[in-house]
Parts: sequence; structure tokens; C-alpha cells
Amino acid sequence: MSTGLILRRFFGTLIALLLVVIASGCAHPISLMGNTDALIGAGKVKLDHAVGLAISEEDRKREVITPGGGGDKVSYLPYRDLETGIYIALSESFTKVVRVSGQQDPKVKSEGLRFVITPQINTTSYSPSIVTWPPTIFTIELVCKVTDGEGRLVTELRAMGEGRAEFDEFKSDFSLSAKRAADEALGKLLRSVADNASKLR
Repeated sequence: MSTGLILRRFFGTLIALLLVVIASGCAHPISLMGNTDALIGAGKVKLDHAVGLAISEEDRKREVITPGGGGDKVSYLPYRDLETGIYIALSESFTKVVRVSGQQDPKVKSEGLRFVITPQINTTSYSPSIVTWPPTIFTIELVCKVTDGEGRLVTELRAMGEGRAEFDEFKSDFSLSAKRAADEALGKLLRSVADNASKLR
């Protein structure tokens, strides 16, 4: 085989690999941990109940990948990143919050928990940029199912947050739009508890 043919095959393979990388993009890690200090003292109601916050270990480890800019993607662990914020928001709304693994956790009975609150987190991200990867728009939807000690659905707490950031802002914090979305969603979670207070008494 001639040297020229070997080189042509080598560069052909290299170009093909580069095209695959460009087409698929890469996932850059970001964080959804916002300013949880802003939640302290911001509760709209204080309900005299002990409740459980149910997030499984499987959910904590769940990685989500959504679009960024430049054909790239961003990756994050939404349940792990938002757990502290959700815990603080619930602590501002109820007299006691206990972390549990789920409805069947023995602590539901032993701690006398009135409700078990199980969050579902849905996210989207977007950026029109062709040269930078951080998302300029990020959304977080929280849907927290509230069940009683026997597992019966009582109500759902819903909160939606949207965060926006432009290049001049996020060049020092690539997670900025996601953090802003988290701040808004958690703030609205406080309002959702207040709006559902009559169902939670």
C-alpha cells in the first residue's frame, strides 16, 4: 500500500471522527445550586406539621443532559443540586422537615410525618449562540406530589422558574441561567405552599 493511500485513509478517518464530534457536541457540567440564603425568612405560611422530603439515592445520581450553545450540551444532577433548596423552602413552610427515601421509609411512621412530599424536576435549556456553549435560557419545573401517611394524594405543589443570562454575564459563571431559574422556582415553591395551605391543614 502506498504512503499516499495510507495518508488519504488516515485523514479521511480523522475528518469523519471530527464530524461525529461536531455533530454530537459535548456535555459541559453545570450546577443548579442557586442562592438558597434568599429563602430564609421568605416563607408565606408556617404550617404546624412534620413532613418528609422524599428523594431517592437513584434520583440524586440522575444526570440530565440538555442543549447548550454551539451545538454543545450541558449536564447536571437536578435532584442533588436542588435538594437543599427544596429542603429550605419546605422548612420555611412547615415546622419540621425530615429527609426520607420514599413513602415506605420507616421514618414516615416513626417520625409521625403528616405528609410526604416527592418532587419531580423537569428542565429545559437553550442558547442561539454558535460560538459559546453555556445556555442563555434555562427553565426548571417543580411538581411536588404531597401524599398523606398512607400514600393518598393530597395535592400537588407546582412552581416554574426561568433564568436568562447573556455572554457578558455568564462568562464568569457558566451556570448563571440555571441558577437564576432555580432561584425563581424555589421562590415560587414557597408561594405554592401558601396557595395550597387550605388543603394542607
